[in-house]
Amino acid sequence: MNITSLKKKINSNQKIILFGAGRLGKLALKALQANGLNVYAFYDSSEYKQGEEVCGVKILNLNELSALEKTSIIFITNNYISYVQNFLKKLGFKSIYDCINIFEEIKKIKINQDLNEYDINSIDREISFHKTAIDKSKIENDESLHLKCIDIVVTEKCSMKCKDCSNLMQYYERPQNSDLDLMFKTLDKFMGCLDSLYEFRVLGGDPFMNKELHKTIEKLKSYKNAQNIVVYTNATIIPKNENFECLKNDKITIEITNYGKGLSRKHGELVELLSSNNIKYRSRPPGDWNACGTLKFYERTEEELQRVFDNCCMSDVTTMMNGVLFRCPFAANATNLKAVPYMEDEVINLNHNITDKDSLKKSIKNFNKSKKPLTACSYCGGRDYNSEIIKPAIQTKKPLGYIKIEK
Repeated sequence: MNITSLKKKINSNQKIILFGAGRLGKLALKALQANGLNVYAFYDSSEYKQGEEVCGVKILNLNELSALEKTSIIFITNNYISYVQNFLKKLGFKSIYDCINIFEEIKKIKINQDLNEYDINSIDREISFHKTAIDKSKIENDESLHLKCIDIVVTEKCSMKCKDCSNLMQYYERPQNSDLDLMFKTLDKFMGCLDSLYEFRVLGGDPFMNKELHKTIEKLKSYKNAQNIVVYTNATIIPKNENFECLKNDKITIEITNYGKGLSRKHGELVELLSSNNIKYRSRPPGDWNACGTLKFYERTEEELQRVFDNCCMSDVTTMMNGVLFRCPFAANATNLKAVPYMEDEVINLNHNITDKDSLKKSIKNFNKSKKPLTACSYCGGRDYNSEIIKPAIQTKKPLGYIKIEK
């Protein structure tokens, strides 16, 4: 629903509720307020947020949400679209909408101090991801192949040892850098099938742990069908020489997770270096972490496994590791660690001799639209909207133990 339609539809007795009090919620709030529409409240499942305010608007708890008139208009301001729709329908609400048209309005608004964490590139990125989450079938049903992102794992090495890392870095005893020849060969196959890619997500570990990172960055720059390159770092390492020079490109943004002075000890130095060289960056605190970074087997029914998969926020984050495409970074690293069995029918192995581009393109499309739970889902705590929230970045002194699968 767009702003014009909303103004025609809403009556004086209806309340507007925003489901999700994070970055998307703040964007939607400002767009609605700028068009003269009053937002009654937010709802957020994070208990520590409930009772607080965002830009002067209260965050409701579940009891308060349930007590609202069922004629209330609710906008989903997160990317757990199907889960939230089903959740709200069970509560009796009927006027439930995504926010894609609302978000478009934000571009017309002068960004004020309440939105100082955003620039136009950040807004475009949020809109693009929300659009993908709304209806994946819009992309899947035509012959073209467009992806929002792919994770490119350049190293298993990390300068931190977060015991709940969802990418499982805390389990690597002898972390290695990725094989560049293998990566480049398989990347060419993959990118040769895509009509467009919104962004490469370059990560590890911490990419700056890899002294040859610049070679990967230069390779990614060369793909004309890729729009953006985002390099993720924890601000513990200052890139130098070629690893720094390669970042001076309009395609590149450095995504800094600022864990505070005790952990992100070089945050100030890194930000100053990037700023003085006009390199784009975003710096944000870690936010909420889900309790999904523990490797163990969960006894789940087929229905429970399907729910874990359907509501996962990472099930469409294609991850390339060792020349193989996985549906999510957890599956990639868990398989690499031999904590879950390698399942040929759940991946696309680009190491195979694939010469038919059209056939590979079709395989990638089918791979990305599959709704079948992964074997790795049985070993993951789940990353859905209702998962347990934990304190981020608790450190462990040594790699954690786990059970390896001999297969």
